[in-house]
Formats: sequence, C-alpha cells, structure tokens
Amino acid sequence: MVRSLRAVASSLCGLVAAVGLANGCTSPAAGPITAGSGAAGGISGAGTGGIGVGNGGGATGGQGGVDAAADASTLTDAPSGAERGMEVGVGGATGAGCTAAGAICWDFEDGKLPAGWTAYRNEFAGTLLVDATRARGGTHALHASNLVGGVEGQQGGPKKTMRFSLPDNFGPTLWGRAFVYTTPARPNSHAGIFNARYPPPGMTAATTIDKLDWYEVATYTQNYMTVWHPPEPPGYPEWVQVSDTPLVLDDWVCLEWLFDGANGANPQAADPRLWVNGVEQTWPAPFVFSDPATTVRPTQDKAQTFTVLEVGAYLYQGLPTATSWWIDDLAVARERIGCN
Repeated sequence: MVRSLRAVASSLCGLVAAVGLANGCTSPAAGPITAGSGAAGGISGAGTGGIGVGNGGGATGGQGGVDAAADASTLTDAPSGAERGMEVGVGGATGAGCTAAGAICWDFEDGKLPAGWTAYRNEFAGTLLVDATRARGGTHALHASNLVGGVEGQQGGPKKTMRFSLPDNFGPTLWGRAFVYTTPARPNSHAGIFNARYPPPGMTAATTIDKLDWYEVATYTQNYMTVWHPPEPPGYPEWVQVSDTPLVLDDWVCLEWLFDGANGANPQAADPRLWVNGVEQTWPAPFVFSDPATTVRPTQDKAQTFTVLEVGAYLYQGLPTATSWWIDDLAVARERIGCN
C-alpha cells in the first residue's frame, strides 16, 4: 500500500454466488441468494479489525476483523469452489456482459449482500451494504456508504470490504469489470476498490490470505492506480503505477483490469493493466514503495491460480470528507468481459 502523500513525494456472476439478472448476467449454476437480511443488511460501525500492516499503511488490528455490531447473518463463510457448484471455464455464464469464458458476475439485484462473500475489513465509520440509493442498470448496487475517519496524509483510514473464495480451478489470469460511482470528492489517500490474490510458488490454494500475493485497482492523489503487492502484512515492497486520469466523480465509470499472473514464458507475473471507459491507462512515473525506502523492484511471483477476491472501499490514510462508492455489475473471468 502507498504509505502517504509525503512518502510518495520523498520516494519518487455457482450455487451460492450472487447472480446478475437485470443486466442479463446469470450464474454458472442456478439458485437464488438466501443469505443476508435484505437491503438493510451490511457491515457497519467503527471497528478495529483489518490487516495490521505496521508502517505500510492502515491502522493496526486483528486479521480481517468485523465489528461485533454487524449482523453476522448478512454474509456467510465462503465455501470451496466445489461446494459452490461452479465449473469455471466450462460454458461460463450467459447473457449481456457475462459471455466471457467462465465469467462469474454479481449485479446485486437481490438487494442483499451476496451469499458466498465474507465480511472482511471494517475500520472507522461507514457501512457496506446493498441498497437502492443508486444503481447503474437495475435497481440495486453494492454501496460503501459515508466512509470517513483518520487524518489525511497519516496512516489509518476507513475500510469496509468483503471477500470471496474463487473456484479452485479459476487459473492464473484474471480479467475484471465493474461500474463505479464516487461522490462527493476525490480522495487523496490510497483508496482501494478491488483486489485479487494468489498463493506464491510452493504454497497451496488453501494458503491463508495473509500469505498471498495480490494485484489491486485503486485511486491515489485523486487519480487511478494499480499496484502489485507481496503478502500483507506488510504488503510491500510494492510496485505502484499511478495514471494521469482523475477519478471519475459524480458519474458511473467502467473499470476493466487484467491481472496476468502467468505472463507467458516471462520469469515474473505481469504488471497490472487498467482501462477506464475503454481507454487503457498509461503510467508516467511508476515507483517502488517500501519502508525503509528502496528503488529495487519486488519480485512479482508467477501465479498458478487466483483464489480470493476483495471488493469495497479501503483507505490506508485518513479520509476527512465522508465519501461514498457504489459498485455495480461486478464480473471476473479468464478473458476480457467488456463494458457493453
């Protein structure tokens, strides 16, 4: 994680998967979502849990803690791929936006936090829920609502996320797509939206999340950013790419990303790639963040298969202005999904 503004200045769509309906996004296996307490269910309140990352960013605390005030019925433990009945790569999902091979899609139209997702980070104020306050196509979206807390430029910020265990055979290449709406201001702090994790070489798919390498889509200094991380904690040294494209504010934006952990015959995993409304981003001044500082790039371990997704909003430094993110029509696949 990028530690702070000062640090950069100085160093430089299943049985229990939520299915897409309104936008033609269907699951590889049928079955309604039954977990959760409806549109009002969510992760809320101030919590001290989350990943303790020391100097790398974020408030210290327990691994993936969830506020005791949150309704435990809203999210369930993620079963294995076999238990979900997903056969990624065999037929995949069908319908608009979910025709890619093995696509798994969520459009949140059941009005509940999706089954198969588990509450994860929960720090400072705000709520993660599915509601009808704003939607890209149907009537509901995932809503990281009114996150605020900490001091801008200093470690420790609001985090409200959930995570999902991918089918066992997902593979080492992950394409993603989501529509995101942010208001009322662009954060300066490192603000993560989505990440995907995989076991380093020599470890199994059952490896705990704190031992996984990971790719991330985020914003930083008000612009779009991607990061490759080693396991968190500490999550660095990390390879950081910040674009010249400002975060799209007060409108829906289509974000697409490619995490190529296979990278052909190359010795390391590829750098993350990101498209904003169909335009691939460029990175004028990529850099290494570490504490202590270094200019030596981390070794980007190659992947055998991605195992865990995380989505929501998570800030590693303070956020003085209460800010909300809506995320809709989220999808992952082994080939490009597209925005249409």
